[in-house]
Amino acid sequence: MTMSAQHAAQGKYACIYEYDVKSADGNIDRGTTLLQIADAFAVFTDYSAFQLDSVARQPGASEAQRKEMEERVERNDHFFDQTVYQNDPSNRLTVHSVIAPYRYTYEEKINPIAWRLVDEEKEVCGYPCKKATGTYGGREWIAWYAPEVAVPFGPWKIVGLPGLVMAAEDAEGVHRFTAIQFRAASGPVVMGELPDEIKTTREKFIEAKNRFEQNPMANLPPEALSDMTIRKGEGGRKSIFVNGVQLRMRANGYTPLEVE
Repeated sequence: MTMSAQHAAQGKYACIYEYDVKSADGNIDRGTTLLQIADAFAVFTDYSAFQLDSVARQPGASEAQRKEMEERVERNDHFFDQTVYQNDPSNRLTVHSVIAPYRYTYEEKINPIAWRLVDEEKEVCGYPCKKATGTYGGREWIAWYAPEVAVPFGPWKIVGLPGLVMAAEDAEGVHRFTAIQFRAASGPVVMGELPDEIKTTREKFIEAKNRFEQNPMANLPPEALSDMTIRKGEGGRKSIFVNGVQLRMRANGYTPLEVE
């Protein structure tokens, strides 16, 4: 399901990030994410979700094109299931995510990390970057930001620095975002919402999400199940949907970004 458009502004920049997650047994899962930047706000999402939304909003898009993109999202083993609106509404972070079979949204302050600027530099994606460290969600984060790109945005919730965050990882090397392409935007940045989202708090969501992902199939609430569908894709691949929401089973388990 795609989000309905609620607010749009002319895009300024777009930055594609590789997102690497190291599982408990040392395997690396790699996904692709996108940060769309306008003058006053930014949107961070999974790249395949962005592609699907773009096709869905394209007046001349065919049903075959839309279906192809839907299947690409379904097949995405490393789908980043959070969409983060940075500075929406004013001076807030708004997160849209899922705990099957429900969709949730919550808000928190725009700069959740108290950054410490460090006198170190390195190049990321062709840009000279400076180092900063801070604690968030039970993890110590190391960020590299580019003062040359004077916007306070970055991947996920890694925001609030005097320049675009080009790379970030936690101190244990479990989660890593790395910019692989930075360019001028080619279209508008759109913020939307789903009509059936449940509003909650960050604390309640993180606790419920981390508990659910320990065993998604076993933790589905029986009283909430009205429809379960198994769709077969290319090569016999199966995708499970519960009440229209995809139940994603991660081969290497779930490693939370936030542990508290």
